[in-house]
Amino acid sequence: MAIYMTSWGQEPVLPSDFRQHSLTQFNASLFNPTYALDWNNPNSFSVWTRWQWQTIDEDPTTIFANYTHQLNASSVASAGFLQHNTGVFLYTGGNLNFAQAFELGDDIRLMAGLNIFAFQQSVADEQFFQGDELDPVFLEDYEAFRVQFSPGLRLVVNQFSIGVALENAVGFNVSGNSENMDSFQSVTGTLSNDFPIAISKGLGNSFVRPVLYIKTIPNGDAQYGLNGLFSTSKFWVQGGYNNFYGPSGGLGITISKAFSIGGLMEFGTDSSLSEEESTIEIVASYQFGRTRSREKEKENEESNRLEEDIEKQRLDKEQRELEARRRIEREKDSLAEVKRIKEQLELQQEKERLELQRKKDSIAQLQHQKVVVQANERYEEVENEDGLQPGFYLIANVYGTKKYFDNFMKTLREKGLEPKSFYRSFNKYNYVYLERYDTMEEARKARDSKFFGKYDEELWIFRVKSN
Repeated sequence: MAIYMTSWGQEPVLPSDFRQHSLTQFNASLFNPTYALDWNNPNSFSVWTRWQWQTIDEDPTTIFANYTHQLNASSVASAGFLQHNTGVFLYTGGNLNFAQAFELGDDIRLMAGLNIFAFQQSVADEQFFQGDELDPVFLEDYEAFRVQFSPGLRLVVNQFSIGVALENAVGFNVSGNSENMDSFQSVTGTLSNDFPIAISKGLGNSFVRPVLYIKTIPNGDAQYGLNGLFSTSKFWVQGGYNNFYGPSGGLGITISKAFSIGGLMEFGTDSSLSEEESTIEIVASYQFGRTRSREKEKENEESNRLEEDIEKQRLDKEQRELEARRRIEREKDSLAEVKRIKEQLELQQEKERLELQRKKDSIAQLQHQKVVVQANERYEEVENEDGLQPGFYLIANVYGTKKYFDNFMKTLREKGLEPKSFYRSFNKYNYVYLERYDTMEEARKARDSKFFGKYDEELWIFRVKSN
C-alpha cells in the first residue's frame, strides 16, 4: 500500500503484506509462486485463513483458497480466491498462478512462476476511523479495482533451494483514481532444504524442511525469520519465529492419505503487540486422485484393446488350423505323417492357449492394480507408452539434453549399475531407470531402500499401464 498509518486509536500498526510467512506446504504459492510446483501437493484444493490477534470483531483477517493442478511433469497452474484485510483496506478478488521448471543439469532445476491478482480495494471498516487522526472520506478516494503481477524465481540443487519473490512487481488500477496507484514492492528472499528421514514404512516419505527468509516491507522495517516443518504421510509439526510477529507453533493430521487439516498459533513479542492476543491460522487441504468416471473410461479402453488382441489371435489361429488341414489332406497317403502333424498342431494349440491366457491374466492384473499415492510421493502414471512393457519403472533422472543424459548413464555404469532408458515423444525427454517391477510394492521397496543400498540419490516411480 502507498499509505502507511502510524496509529489509529489504540490499534497497533500492521504491515500491508499478506502475512504468509508461516506457509511451509499447503497454499505456499502465496509465499513464492514457484512453490506451487512441489509444496502445494498438486492436484489439490487448499484453504488457509489467518485471524490476527483473535478479536471477535475488527480483526484483520486473510483468507486464501486455491486449486493447484499439475499440467505435466514440469509445470502446474492454479486458480484461487483471496480476501485480505490490512486493518485499513480490504482486498477481495481472485488469483491465477503458473509455474514452470527447467532442467539445467544433473539435479539442478530453475523454477519460474507468476501470481496474478485481481481484486477490489475498499475501506476495511469505518469504525476504525472514528477519531480525528484518519478521514474516511479521504480513504475512500483510494477505493479501486486493481490488478497486480507477482513473479518469483527459485534455483533448486538436489534438495536445497534459494528463491526470490516480488509480492507486487507491477500493479495498476482498472477503475478508481489512477493518481493513487501504488508502487508497493515487498521483496522476499528464501533459503530452504528438504532432509529426508527414514522413520517407519507406515509414515511414508518423511522429511524435515527448514526455511530461512527475509522480507522488505514498504515504509517499514524488514522482517526476517525461520520456519521449521517436520512432515509425514499422517501428520506434520511446524514452528517458527518472525522478528515482528514473534514465535509460532502448529500441527496437523492427514486422513486417508487425502484430506489434511491443521492449525497454528503465533505469539506477538514486538513491543507494539505486547497487549495483543495470539494469532490463529487454520489450513485444510484435499488431494485429488483419479475420478471414478475417468477410471471406468480407462478400464473400458483397456478392455476393448484386450478384446481386439484376442480376436486377432483367434483369426490367426483359425488360419493356421486351415493351413494344417490342407497339409493333412495333401499328405493323407502317409498315415504316420498325418499323425505327427496332428500331434504337433495340438501341441502348438495348447501352447498358444496357455500363452494367450497368461497374457490375458497379466494384462488384467496390471489393469486392475490400484495405486494410492502417498503424501509427498513423486509418482507419474500413463495409460500406455509405445514400446514400453507395462509395469513400474524406478526413475533415477530425466533429461532433455543428450550430453547430460550420456554423462549420467556413463556415471551410473562406472558405479557398477546397469541403467536403462526410454524416450518419450510426448515431452521429448529421456528417462533413466534402474529397474522395472510388476507391482507398486516392489517398486516402493526398491526406492525406499535406495535401490538396496546401491544408489544414494532421489528416485521416483513411473507407471505404464499397458503397451
